[in-house]
Amino acid sequence: MTHDSPATEPAAYEDTWREIEEVVQEVTRQSRAVVPADRFFTGLLESCIRTLAATGGAVWLRQPEGLRVEHQVNLVRTGLVTGPDADDIPNVEQRAQQHQRLLERISRQTETHAVSPQSGTMSAADPDGLPENPTDFLLLFCPVIVDNRVLGLLEIFQRPNVSPGAVQGFLRFLAALAELAADYLRNSQLRELQDRATLWSQFEQFTERVHEGLNVDQIAASIANDGRHLIGCDKVTVAVLKGSRYPVRAVSGLDSIDRRSNVLRAAQDLIRRVVVTREPFWYQDSADEDHAQPHVDIAPQLEDAVHKYLDESPARLLAVFPLMPSSTSEDGSVDSKQKRSRAAKPVGAILIERFEGASTSGLTRHRSEVVAKQSASALKNALEHSNLPLLPVLRLVGKVGWHLKLRQLPRTVLILGTLITAAVAMVVVPADFTVEGHGELQPAVRRGVFASSDGIVATLAPALIADDATTVSAGDTLAELSNTDLDFELTRVLGEIRTARESLSTKVVERLNVDDLDPNWESQLEKLSAEEKELEVNIDSLDAQLKVLRLQQSDLILTSPIDGQILTWEAARVLESRPVRRGDLLVEVANVAGPWVLEIRVPDQNIGYVNDARRELKPNLDVSFILAADPKTTWFGTVRDVASDTRSYGESGPTVLVTVEIERDDIPESQLRPGATVIPHIHTGQRPIGFVWFHELIHTVQTKLLF
Repeated sequence: MTHDSPATEPAAYEDTWREIEEVVQEVTRQSRAVVPADRFFTGLLESCIRTLAATGGAVWLRQPEGLRVEHQVNLVRTGLVTGPDADDIPNVEQRAQQHQRLLERISRQTETHAVSPQSGTMSAADPDGLPENPTDFLLLFCPVIVDNRVLGLLEIFQRPNVSPGAVQGFLRFLAALAELAADYLRNSQLRELQDRATLWSQFEQFTERVHEGLNVDQIAASIANDGRHLIGCDKVTVAVLKGSRYPVRAVSGLDSIDRRSNVLRAAQDLIRRVVVTREPFWYQDSADEDHAQPHVDIAPQLEDAVHKYLDESPARLLAVFPLMPSSTSEDGSVDSKQKRSRAAKPVGAILIERFEGASTSGLTRHRSEVVAKQSASALKNALEHSNLPLLPVLRLVGKVGWHLKLRQLPRTVLILGTLITAAVAMVVVPADFTVEGHGELQPAVRRGVFASSDGIVATLAPALIADDATTVSAGDTLAELSNTDLDFELTRVLGEIRTARESLSTKVVERLNVDDLDPNWESQLEKLSAEEKELEVNIDSLDAQLKVLRLQQSDLILTSPIDGQILTWEAARVLESRPVRRGDLLVEVANVAGPWVLEIRVPDQNIGYVNDARRELKPNLDVSFILAADPKTTWFGTVRDVASDTRSYGESGPTVLVTVEIERDDIPESQLRPGATVIPHIHTGQRPIGFVWFHELIHTVQTKLLF
């Protein structure tokens, strides 16, 4: 063995101490930084093992069930756990149990320990001393103490041939690292307490905001804006129950809502479908997850609505919470989930979105559930207050009572007389009763161009690419589809036809060249003739297949069914290279030069007034309307038809289509735009003025209170 000269020994010691100082400084920096526990303890162990030239190490933290290894390096090489390097070591389980007893005994003390390898037998231990070390390594232990409590142990597996002086130095080094580990745990606990305090403060502010009033719009705005901050997301959309629909009432960050926007319509469609399930819905883009896992399968009834909304929104995380009002049984206990699901109706829903980073945590889900619960309670109270029957009348009666208390008898009598007169007038005085709805101007002749087969939109006609509305003629090509399966079949059939014709030609030549001097020439001739006949039949069959395929190929060319103008907005952007299914509506063409009609979507609850008036007065009821773009002028028309079915239409819910004839020449050409918004009034005769004013309230009382 060679020995270093005295001149080199101080340099070696200097390097060693410098390395130790660097390790301690790095661990100190990490203990004060906001880093994950796995990263901190793994770095601490690796630095310690490298500095001490040890075999491995572990960090044991106390859990309710006892000490558990949270972080380790090379633990499998110690013979205490099974693994590739420990399969042939006998008594692994027994060694592990003995080692666990050693850990438990040391964890009750606050001093550092060094336990010699194979310090005793595996069958017994000194009850007054430490349990034996069952490994071939020198075990170094240092407790991690926080607030006078041992929260864990730092264990190092050191080579056995170490001098006692070096062992003491190792233990002092471990004690310094253990103290830094305690600082890290202490700082982590402090940050956790601070986060909880911040969360509770935000929760209190949110609860106070949503419960401070009974105005539905104000509560919805508070849920959207304050809820976004509490959840920690980018956008919250709030929908509130109105009749049987769930229109959006507030969006975080927006003072006003564009109800015609595609994103809002897609959001309402998604909310409507999720509300039916009465269960929260989560969608997470797997592309943003650290471990690429597919998101939870989407229910068939939600899949289409989810994809349509994601086409309009850049959300990477999507969640919809139906706002279920809490209910209690007669004895005051909360009803079961199953009972609530049958009886309760959601008072609204919240749509939560995150645009960057889709990964979720338990805290995010918990915050979302808290926001949903408080929002449901606040909206339930507000809706019950707003639906209180005869609320304005009760307020007026309260004012009358106040006047009586002040003994203002003449004024009170005047007020009561006025009220009685008004009540009588509401029953006796007639007034024109009109039914309203959502109206649009449309050409009377409109046709849709549908995909005749599955395929991909390969080419578009210039008429669809143009930015302005384009006029087309009947039979003009609008688009061509491509179908790879059809192309493959065409290629196959053409190839088989070519091969069959070549084979037929060969057989004809062979038949003509049969030698009549050959004794078997007759049999050869019959055989070749039969093969020719078989090939001819096969060619006829292939020709028939080719004819069918040609017809299918011609169906891929989509043409305009009528002369008119293309109504589809930005058709090129929507259709270019798009895969389509048979029956999909691709383009709508209308004859804008022909007659026009007014299409009115009348709410289903009001269509009965229209049908009664058509029976009692006349089928062609008078209709007056104004254009949203020109409200100064009133136009007139007559009812032509009332649809026999009811369909859902956007935010209007269930509606019935009423078609109204109008005079095209009466309306300026500049105002004749397909889909132009119209405010219509269908005249259904006269009713008492009280019914005209309060028919919606009467309907609510009849359906919700008396039924």
